[in-house]
Amino acid sequence: MVACSELSAADLDALKEAIARSPIMLRRLALAERLADWQVTRMAPDVDEVVLAWLASHTLRRPPAALL
Repeated sequence: MVACSELSAADLDALKEAIARSPIMLRRLALAERLADWQVTRMAPDVDEVVLAWLASHTLRRPPAALL
């Protein structure tokens, strides 16, 4: 695992774009319900999907640079 301080700005941008393009999405209400009971969610088999959906909900949706 790489420490955050070791990531370059380009690496961070690439990570944000990958998360934004992730097909893993939860409806806002479903995501809020899952996050509200984090003690249970963090032990659930689909915790990775919940975390990725939360990350995706905090990224901006932008068209790829090639389409600009």
